[in-house]
Amino acid sequence: MFFLVFSYASADNSLLSQNVNVVLDGSLFSGISVYKISDDTYYFSVKELAELYNAVLDWKSVSSKVTMRLNNRKIDIKANSAGIVFGRKFKKMSLPSRLIKNDIYVSPEFVTSKEFSEIADAETSWNPSSLILTVTHHANISAVRYFTKSESTKVRVQLDESLQYRVSKNADAIILTILRGKVQNDSINVNNGVIKNIQYATLGCSAIVTINLDQVPKNIKTTSSSNPAEIVVEIEHSRKIPVITPKDGSVSEVKEVHTSHGENLNALDLTSPEKFGHSQISEFDHLSENDEENKDLKGAPVTTFESGNIIDDSFIIADDTDTTSGVIPKKETKKKKFERKKIIVVDAGHGGEDSGAVGANGTKEKDLNLDIAYELKSIFDKDDDFEVILTRKDDTFIPLAERANIANENNADLFISIHCNANLDRNVSGFEIYYLSEKATDSEAAATAVLENSVLELEGKPSKKRVRLQEILWSMTMTTFMNESSELSAFISSQAGGRLKIPSRGVKQASFYVLRGTQMPSVLVESAFLSNYSEEAKLGTKNFRVSVADSIYEGVIRYYAKKERDKNSK
Repeated sequence: MFFLVFSYASADNSLLSQNVNVVLDGSLFSGISVYKISDDTYYFSVKELAELYNAVLDWKSVSSKVTMRLNNRKIDIKANSAGIVFGRKFKKMSLPSRLIKNDIYVSPEFVTSKEFSEIADAETSWNPSSLILTVTHHANISAVRYFTKSESTKVRVQLDESLQYRVSKNADAIILTILRGKVQNDSINVNNGVIKNIQYATLGCSAIVTINLDQVPKNIKTTSSSNPAEIVVEIEHSRKIPVITPKDGSVSEVKEVHTSHGENLNALDLTSPEKFGHSQISEFDHLSENDEENKDLKGAPVTTFESGNIIDDSFIIADDTDTTSGVIPKKETKKKKFERKKIIVVDAGHGGEDSGAVGANGTKEKDLNLDIAYELKSIFDKDDDFEVILTRKDDTFIPLAERANIANENNADLFISIHCNANLDRNVSGFEIYYLSEKATDSEAAATAVLENSVLELEGKPSKKRVRLQEILWSMTMTTFMNESSELSAFISSQAGGRLKIPSRGVKQASFYVLRGTQMPSVLVESAFLSNYSEEAKLGTKNFRVSVADSIYEGVIRYYAKKERDKNSK
């Protein structure tokens, strides 16, 4: 009886249908609707799900059954039945499938099940209260990063497990093929004078990281280690590049760019090692972490490529792989830049009873801020020129004024407060960075300051003495550190544009209480909007949080490079 009513409602187009906010690997995906039967009963169209998961459907009208083919496996769904066959495994759903007109409908349990996850190679979650369907494909490559110096650029591929790999080169790119690698397809716009961009995608049974070049490198050195598991490609520049100014000397709005994977990726068939062509393999062909013969190939001759694929025979790809499990390569000794280490106080915004912004999917800002702060500390800890102090190391509530006091008491050189943004309009998105000003840049900047300062209500009314002290310190900060804070903001903003792949909202000013009283250059980073469905999903990925930390680190490096140049030019 229920099915008859359901079918009749559909035929009259009176069945309640609502658009779903689908976030596919951190990006919005349109075209999915949910059909509401009752307050807690929903159904999805199998046709629409096939488009989302890039599956092929095989309809059998006689038996009222559809076969979904996905990743060389199949799922059999019979109309009006609670039983679904995932490969060879039978599973009974809580609700039966429904046949309506020429389509079969299934409950959300279908895509959120463990059996579907194994076949789709993705995790799917459904939030009925906010109508958010989140799909995240499995990956064992957690982040692709790059760090630039005037004489070299390092590309670091962060792995969840040790993987075998190959390195090759063609006319304008270095290609890293990671066997059994899985990565969420994306790209990073670098444009540092040496690298145009870095593209990465999963093709067949391998992950491909393509480093598209702007100049012929002097040398390329690869290093891999198992603890931490990562592959590093170090590119020695044939000519030094400037790192002391933001791009074009100013901060401009960077629009979101989606770079398609070029011929370097499309030309490779990576379904099996045997299908690699001779012109695709370099003089260094890394297939075993324990192969002692490949330990040092600096003297190896360059393999002859087909004429159209030759970059330059003046450089080689050398390997310096860590073949001892659990051993981290020794840190290179270098001349220290400064007379003493620069002290950076990194402030993870909010904490404890102050959760900060909360996304529609329940993501709490305080947790993201702390994770980014730890990522940032881990980068600085590898740099002998810096020392990082965290204002909080766990889920603790710390008053805003106390955060500034921590920086002052430790004679910090920089104060960086990390936050996530929010807006009533869920379409608002992007990265922005602030420094202290008595007057906000615009109404949105003022609203952001009000939002971040609202935690003062949890702290209680401050004493007159404390208010007076804040006013004095505010005046000191305004007159002494505004220009330096502005400059630091510009460098960080410049780095964030290409790394984060979200709109850049630029450098802004506002009256943030946490920045008042800091007796050093201070900035407040709003990494992305938790109120935006797509950016909430991005913030939930390690790759994005690492990219936020990398942007801040590289911005700081360039800020100090410029200060050193200015000092030496006097």
